[in-house]
Amino acid sequence: MELGNHSSSQVSYDKRSVPMTTAAVVFSVIAVSTVCCFYLSFLCGILGIIFALLSKGGETTMSLNARSAMSVSITAIVLSILLLAGSFLTLIIQYGSMEQFWNAYMEIVEQFDYNWNP
Repeated sequence: MELGNHSSSQVSYDKRSVPMTTAAVVFSVIAVSTVCCFYLSFLCGILGIIFALLSKGGETTMSLNARSAMSVSITAIVLSILLLAGSFLTLIIQYGSMEQFWNAYMEIVEQFDYNWNP
């Protein structure tokens, strides 16, 4: 008498990494909150993307939180780059060139140094 094919040893487990997802979320929040600090935001955004990708584990898809963290990290990186480019563009528009900006900056530094050293 055959009872059927019952394979209880083939239980499907979710291989996604919850700690990696949590790390991705944390780094994406830090990246967005420090978007004006270019280096920190860029570094945390990259780490957020890496941890979001690593959170997949052996699965083919990411969890919803990991996908959200990845999109927030990418947004933070793009905002940081746009802010930096806008700063340089404003500087060029205001002073005409980097050399003229540097000359104006050095004049201010010399005035400040002259006022403090009698």
